[in-house]
Amino acid sequence: MHDPSAPADNQTSLVPRRPRFPDSIHFQGLNTPIGIEASRACLPVIGVLPEGLEGTFFRAVPDPAHPPMFADDNILSGDGMISAFRFHDGVVDFDIRYVRTARYEAENNAQRALFGGYRNPYTDDASVAGIDRTVANTTPVWHAGRLYMTKEDGRPYVIAPDTLDTQGSWSYDGALRSETVTAHARVDPETGEMFLFGYEAAGPCSLDVSYAVVDAQGQLVREQWFQQPYHGMIHDFAITQTHAVFPFFPTTTDLARLQAGGPKWAHEQNLECRIGIMPRSGDVSGIRWFTGPKGASAFHIMNAHDEGILSIWTCSSLKLTRLASCARPGASTWTSVPSAERSNAGLSTWPATAKISR
Repeated sequence: MHDPSAPADNQTSLVPRRPRFPDSIHFQGLNTPIGIEASRACLPVIGVLPEGLEGTFFRAVPDPAHPPMFADDNILSGDGMISAFRFHDGVVDFDIRYVRTARYEAENNAQRALFGGYRNPYTDDASVAGIDRTVANTTPVWHAGRLYMTKEDGRPYVIAPDTLDTQGSWSYDGALRSETVTAHARVDPETGEMFLFGYEAAGPCSLDVSYAVVDAQGQLVREQWFQQPYHGMIHDFAITQTHAVFPFFPTTTDLARLQAGGPKWAHEQNLECRIGIMPRSGDVSGIRWFTGPKGASAFHIMNAHDEGILSIWTCSSLKLTRLASCARPGASTWTSVPSAERSNAGLSTWPATAKISR
């Protein structure tokens, strides 16, 4: 019997066909690109919502709108998607939208990928030279009545919380000098201040790091710059009641490698890690530097507190052997580190006995 819902041979299905993405782990399973913006009221609920639960949960995911220019690209280059789960009156509504970054708009107009390898502008199509490359896909940040979508390679984008419409890149009305802002801002629950940093503040492969403070009203009140010890990734940092903590790990970038079309990051196992600590309201000239083990790495800081001794809790690895778009330096060609190798990871405090004066 003919199924009237099935399209005839000469008809086009009403279900859009997704373009083909690379056959790799970065575009399969939970990383499978969806590319759908949608709204739905009254989601089905399994179980019972807590009585009186009101508010909105915002979530960020990378979701590439177009197949990448290169098959070895990874999901971290995916366009930012922000979703909202809105809890009210015992029900949950849902919205999901792309962040309309300058990059998204350029590729949407062309209907294809124009930006090349992960964080490598030297692999881009010539037509997008000078266009902001960030995809704002890492963390939604709420502060002083504004919702931001963030990624550490650029400035944040402001999002309308009620509609998820993109309102544009944000530089605190031109006051922010840094070209980059962390996706892991820290907000003091007592003072309402937000603390930011940005590495490669003056552009790709620069040693400049920005340290900035935004007051409880959302005004940028302080920005200072300092030089990091080497061209390394600074994915996260910590703020205590009295100190700011900046970790530097030997996953490094190199301008010549980027210009040759190589990957953004290469882990240097024989390079020592460093950590900079300063009074959080002080001058960057007062940073004190500590040296840690060679090759150690910790992408995220779990906690930090100072009670005479400053303790920094991280999920750390003494040997980093797996990282997207990371390669071993010195090879004749840049290849991904084998995923079969495992790191010796665990929780650690470091430096465990460093006495920091208040």
